Amino acid sequence: MGLALRVIFSTLFILGGCVLAQPPLSNATTPPTEGEFFFANGSKASLANVLAQAKSSDYILIGETHTVACDHIVQAKLIAALAKSGMRFTVGLEMFSTDQQAELISVNDGRISLTDFAEKVDWADRWGFPYPLYQPIIEEIYANNIKIYALNIPFDLVRKISAEGIESLTPEERGVLPANPIPPLEAQKKELKEIHEKHVELMSTDKDNPKSAEVAKKSLAEYRKRFFLIQSLWDTGMAEQAIRVHQETKLPMVILAGAGHVENGWGIAYRLSALSPDAKILLIVPWRDTAPMEEERGDFQFYCPLLKQSRLGFTLRMEKGGAVITFINEDSSAHDAGFAIGDKIVKVGGMEVESMMVLHRAGVKAANEGKDMVFTVIREGEEQEISMPVPKHPHSS
Repeated sequence: MGLALRVIFSTLFILGGCVLAQPPLSNATTPPTEGEFFFANGSKASLANVLAQAKSSDYILIGETHTVACDHIVQAKLIAALAKSGMRFTVGLEMFSTDQQAELISVNDGRISLTDFAEKVDWADRWGFPYPLYQPIIEEIYANNIKIYALNIPFDLVRKISAEGIESLTPEERGVLPANPIPPLEAQKKELKEIHEKHVELMSTDKDNPKSAEVAKKSLAEYRKRFFLIQSLWDTGMAEQAIRVHQETKLPMVILAGAGHVENGWGIAYRLSALSPDAKILLIVPWRDTAPMEEERGDFQFYCPLLKQSRLGFTLRMEKGGAVITFINEDSSAHDAGFAIGDKIVKVGGMEVESMMVLHRAGVKAANEGKDMVFTVIREGEEQEISMPVPKHPHSS
């Protein structure tokens, strides 16, 4: 998928489950530490617990948010621990499309060094998310001589389907896609519809003009169909490829993919089960401590805080009730506006900061209205407002 689509989908996937009766672990006396593991019911788990179940699985799916470094450190830690345990396995990556497998064969054969990896596989242009975020994973793969495989459908075809529909593909292009993409479960369809409505809101250039909103709905009606189709193609395609490799190598596979493809067993796992009913599948997903832990999200969950490096000039850590500023670039709009490290942003543009997406929505709204962004922050226990201009190139598209 293209970078713009990846950013949209990795940001907007809000996949739910059944909330546990217990309170969130963020309310516990001892807060979780980065990388700490939990069973599905919220009780603490050890790395040994995770490894024990992984070693009896055919497919070990480890979810991530592409921009969260902690997620990738945990993924690398699990790969290293599995290798150290003596388990033989392959690694399947969402980050590569199947038309890149030739380059990965060169990696597997030792013809591309670790130093040259990012350049030789065209990481920056093909995947787009900063390579240093993923470097710990690649280093462990090289250190343990693990074979890696591309799972994704060709990114250029995703862009073409998104822009022109699947009807625009040639027979040859259709031939590399799943012939019978498995549609989402009803529970996931509900979430995808909500995502579509968020797009409608963002695409409405004038929220007070009903005609503008109607135009947005009409313009996105076809996109909604394509959005559902692309999701089905992604997950079905990655499942088919993982099964193909598993059958060829006779080895279990560790699958690294965005959390939206892993959580709740809705994405890749659902297609794996449909195509290979006897497959043993393990789900390991990140938990952000911004809401109660949801039992259905995965067999194991690991704690990693949600961090966002905003183009406004600060780094935010999402917590319950708002986003805390952990770093401020001295040469930035945030610094000039008077923000301070430790400020907790609880509202922006009058909207409560329940997720990072609220910041994006507020920026688009302020840009459309030609106004400054107005933040409500808690500093040393007291509430105050800080205004700042919208950046010259707002996220308005």
